[in-house]
Amino acid sequence: MNLPEVSVRRPITTIMLFVAILIIGYVSFSRLPIDLFPEIEPPVISVLTQYPGASAQDVELNVSKKIESGLSSVTNLKKVRSTSIDNISVVTLEFEYGTNLDEASNDIRSALEFTKRGLPDDVEDPIIFKFSTNIFPIMFIAVQADQSFEGLNKLVENKITDPLKRVSGVGTIQAFGGPVRQILINVDQKKLEAYNVSVSQIGQALQVENVNLPSGSIKMGELEYNLRVPAEFKDAEEIRNVVVGAQAGRVVYLKDVAEVKDSLRHRTIDIRLGGGKGLQIIVQKQSGANTVQVVNDVKAKLAEIQKELPSDVKIDIVQDTSEFIIYSINNLTEAVLLGGVFVVFVILIFLRKWRATIIIIVTLPVSLIGAFIYLYFTGNTINIISLSSLSIAIGMVVDDAIVILENIIHHIEKGARPREAAVFASSEVGLAVAAATFTIVAVFFPLVFISGIAGILFNQLGFLVTVMILVSLLAAVTLIPMMAAYMLKSKKLAKPITNPLLKKIDSMLEKMLDVLDDFYKGILEKALDHKKTVIVLSLAIFIGSIMLLPFLGTEFIPKSDSSQFQVSLELEPGRRLEETIQYVKEIEDIIRKDFPEVIYISARSGVNDMGFSSILFGQNEGSNIAGMQLKTTKLDKRNRTIFEMADEMRAKLKHMTGVKNLVINTAGGASFLTGATGAAVEVDIIGPDLEESYKVANKLKEQMEKIPGTRDIRIDIGDPRPELQVILQRDKMALTGLNTVMVGNALRNSYYGLTPTKFREMGDEYDVFVSLPPDKKDNITDIENLPLKTMLGTTVRLKDVGKVVQEYSPPTIKRKEQERVIGVLADVTGRSLGEVSADIKEYASKLELPPNTVIEYAGQIEQQTDTFQDLFLLLALSVILVYMVMAAQFESLLDPFIIMFSVPFAFSGVFISLFITGTTFSVIAFLGAVLLVGIVVKNAIVLVDFTNITRARGVELREAIVYSGRNRLRPVLMTTLTTLLGLLPLAVSTGEGSEIWRPLGLSTIGGLTFSTLITLILVPVLYSVFETKVKKKKAIE
Repeated sequence: MNLPEVSVRRPITTIMLFVAILIIGYVSFSRLPIDLFPEIEPPVISVLTQYPGASAQDVELNVSKKIESGLSSVTNLKKVRSTSIDNISVVTLEFEYGTNLDEASNDIRSALEFTKRGLPDDVEDPIIFKFSTNIFPIMFIAVQADQSFEGLNKLVENKITDPLKRVSGVGTIQAFGGPVRQILINVDQKKLEAYNVSVSQIGQALQVENVNLPSGSIKMGELEYNLRVPAEFKDAEEIRNVVVGAQAGRVVYLKDVAEVKDSLRHRTIDIRLGGGKGLQIIVQKQSGANTVQVVNDVKAKLAEIQKELPSDVKIDIVQDTSEFIIYSINNLTEAVLLGGVFVVFVILIFLRKWRATIIIIVTLPVSLIGAFIYLYFTGNTINIISLSSLSIAIGMVVDDAIVILENIIHHIEKGARPREAAVFASSEVGLAVAAATFTIVAVFFPLVFISGIAGILFNQLGFLVTVMILVSLLAAVTLIPMMAAYMLKSKKLAKPITNPLLKKIDSMLEKMLDVLDDFYKGILEKALDHKKTVIVLSLAIFIGSIMLLPFLGTEFIPKSDSSQFQVSLELEPGRRLEETIQYVKEIEDIIRKDFPEVIYISARSGVNDMGFSSILFGQNEGSNIAGMQLKTTKLDKRNRTIFEMADEMRAKLKHMTGVKNLVINTAGGASFLTGATGAAVEVDIIGPDLEESYKVANKLKEQMEKIPGTRDIRIDIGDPRPELQVILQRDKMALTGLNTVMVGNALRNSYYGLTPTKFREMGDEYDVFVSLPPDKKDNITDIENLPLKTMLGTTVRLKDVGKVVQEYSPPTIKRKEQERVIGVLADVTGRSLGEVSADIKEYASKLELPPNTVIEYAGQIEQQTDTFQDLFLLLALSVILVYMVMAAQFESLLDPFIIMFSVPFAFSGVFISLFITGTTFSVIAFLGAVLLVGIVVKNAIVLVDFTNITRARGVELREAIVYSGRNRLRPVLMTTLTTLLGLLPLAVSTGEGSEIWRPLGLSTIGGLTFSTLITLILVPVLYSVFETKVKKKKAIE
C-alpha cells in the first residue's frame, strides 16, 4: 500500500493532517518577528583597548602589537587585523566559519590575562566585542534645541532616553554630540610657579579629598552606630577651597592657583541636524525583537514625549531601518502574490477545470505554511531572505501537483473512475515526481554549507526552499490524489459547459493546445530524422553563448537604492574643527539648492565622544573629518536614483578647495554585506616600512584615478598630520634631577589634562577636569616655558632640558597578519567590479615593490573571488548529486547522462538573458545558474521516464519517443510556465530592495526558458541516439 492509496482510502485522516499543518503554520506566522536580515553572528571578535593620551604610533607599539602577538595562537583563528589611532586600539580576529564564538571569547579572555601584564600601566582593561546584526542601530533620532541647548543632555536623559528604555524590545540607547557638563579647573601657570604647586599635586589633592569613607561601627548604650567620614564635594565652592599645598607657613587653596567653574566640556564633535545644532540618539533593539514593532512603539512614545518638552526642543527621525524593511518586504510580498496569481492563471489555461485548479492551488498555502513553521521553530524571522525564498519557490511548489493531477485527469478522460485514476496515475508518475523533487533538493540543500557573505545570503534560502519543496511533494502524493478522487468526476458524469462564452473559450483553448501538441510532434519527428544537425546546431548555440561571457562583467552584490546615502569629507591634515564645520555648512547649502529630493541632512564633524563606536565600524575621525547622512524621498517619488544623484553631487563638490578627500557612499543597508569600509575596491600594501608603503600607495592611487569606472579613490589611513615632538636631552635632565617620565607626565597633565575625580549631584556624575586654559595651549613658546618641578625641589623650564620640533605622523596605523598595511580604496560606477579590478591588478603587478612588501586584494574583490570559488564548488557538487539522484531513480547510468545535457543550455540561457538586459554576472545571478541545475532536469526526467514506461509496454523506440513527447508536453509547459511566471515579479520589480534579487529572477527565467526549448528537442534526439547504440550492441552480443 503506497501513500496515494492510503490518502484516498483515509480522506478524513489526510484532511486532518493538513489542517493541523495550516493551524500550526498560522500560529507560527503570527508570532514571527520582522527584520531586514536573519539574525547573523559573523565569526568576528574585536578586542578594544583605550590608552588615554597616546598617539597612534604609541598605541600600535605598546598595545596593538602586544595584543596581536598574545592572541595569535587562539584556536581556529583565520585572520588578525588591527587599527591604532590616538588613544584607541582595536584588534579584530576573524575565525573559521562554524567556530563557537563563546568558546573563542573565553580563549581570548584567558590569553588577555597574560598579555595585560606587558601593557603600560595607563592602559585600561581590554573589552571583548562580538559582532551580530543586533548591534546595528534600528533608529537614529535627532533632538534640536535653541534656548535649551546647554541643558540638552540632561533634558534628553530624563525626558527622552529614560522613557524609551522602558519600551518593549528596546536594547541600548545612547545619546551623543550634546553639551556635557563638567567641573572645569583652569590652572594659572604663573600662580602655580609662584606657590610651588604642580598640576599633579592638584589632581592628587582632589582625588583624596572627594571621598566618603566608611570607618566601621561603634556601640553606645543600647544602640549601634555606623561610623563614616562624608567628605564628597557638595558644590563648586567646596572644590575651590580644597588645600593643594603650603608655602611660607600658610595653606594654598585651589582658588589661589586656578579658576573653578561649573561649565561644559570642550566639544570635539559637532552635530548638525536639519541645518541646526543638536544631538543624536541611537536606538538598538534586543536580540530577537521585532524591528518593525519596536520602531513603531518608539515612534508612538516619542509622540507622547514631544508634547512634554519645551517649545524650542524638536524631535526628528533621521534614520528608520523599519522603512526600508517594510518597503522591501512589501515588494517581495507583492512578488509572491503576483507569482501565485500567475501560477493559477497557467493552471486554468491548461486544465480549464475549476475543480482541478482549486486542487492544485491548495498546494500553495500548505507549502508556504510549512516555511513559516520552519522559521518559527528554528528561531528565525520574516526578512528579505526568507521572503525571497518564498518568491523563488512559489512557482516550483505546484510542479509535483501539476504532473500528478494532469496524469490523473488524463486517465479519467480515458474512462477510468476518479478513485482508481487517483491511485494508479499518482503511482505511475510518483517515482519520477519524487526524483525530480530530490534533484531540486540536491541543489538547494547544499547552500547551507556555503560560508562567508554568500552563506549569510543563501543558508536560510537553502533550508526554506528545501522545506517547501518537500512539503509540496508530500501534498502532491497525498492531498492531491485524495482531493482528485472525491472532487473530480468521471467522464460519464462530467457535466458539459453550458455557458456559450465559456464553451467557446474552452473550445478555442483546447484547439490551440492541440495545435501546439501537433506542432511539437512534427518538430520532434523532423529532429529525429536529422539527429546530427540538431546536435551540431545545439553545440554551436552553446559555444556562441559562452562567447558572451567577456561582455557581461562581474560584480559582488548588486547595488540597491535605499533612499539614503552618505557624504564623507576630509580636509587637509591638521585643520581645526571650526573650519570643517564651515565646509559642512557650505555643502548643506549646495545640496538644498540642487538636490530637492534630499529631505533631511544630518552631519557629524570631529571626533565622536562615544569612544570606540566609529573605529569599530571602519569610520575615520578627526577635527578635519566630517560625515553627512542624506535621507531622500522614496524611489517611486523621484526621477533619479541615488546613484545618479551621487554622480551629480560628486561633480558639483569636487572643485571645493582645501578638500583632500570627498567620498559619496551609496551602499546604505547593504554595507553590512559588503564590508565596513563601504568601498568596492580595497588594495592592501603590506610591508614593514610605513613610509615606503605609503609611496607605493600614492603611486597606485594616481594610476587608479586614470582607470575608467573608479570613483572616490583614497588611502585609508589618511595623509600624515603635523605633530609637535619634544626632544629631550638626557644629560641635562640628569643634572637637574629630572627623567623622561616626569617631563612626560608634566606635559600630559598640563596639555591633555587629567580627570582625578567625579562630582556627584542628584545621582549623576560629572568629570572634574584639570588643565591649562585653552588660550595658554596655542603656541610653542608656552610649551617651551612650561615649568618642571625636579626631584631636588627646584623648577626649570622645558626649554632648558629639551626642544620642541614639528614632525608628521600617521593619524591611523593599520596592521594585517601582524604587518603594517595601507589600503587604497575606491568605488566603482559605470563599469563592472570585475573589469575595474582586472585593470587594477594588471597595473599593480608591474609596480616595483620595496623589500618584504606585498600587495593583496581585500574588500569586495576578495569577497567576490571567494564566493565565486564557493559557488563553482557548489555547482560541481550539485551536478554530481543530481546525477546520483537520477541514477538511483532510473537504475541506469545512461538515462541520467542523457538528461544532464539539458544543464549546459540552462547556462546558455543565463548568459543570453543577462546580456540582453545589460545585467552583470553577480553572486546573485550565479546562484540562479546553480539552482537551474536542479530545476531544468525536471522536464527531462518527465520525458525520459514516460518514454521508458511507454517502451516497457512494448512500443517501438521512435514511436515511444514521439508519443511520450506529445503526451508530456502540456505538463512540461505547465511546470515551466508556473516556475517562470512565479519568478517574473522578482525579475521585473522596481521597488526598494528589488535590485538585489532581480539578477536571480532574470538568470533563472532566461536559463529555464532556453533550456526547456532545447530539452524538448535535444534530449529526445540524444535518447534515440544512445538507445539505438545500446540496442545494436545488445543485438551483436
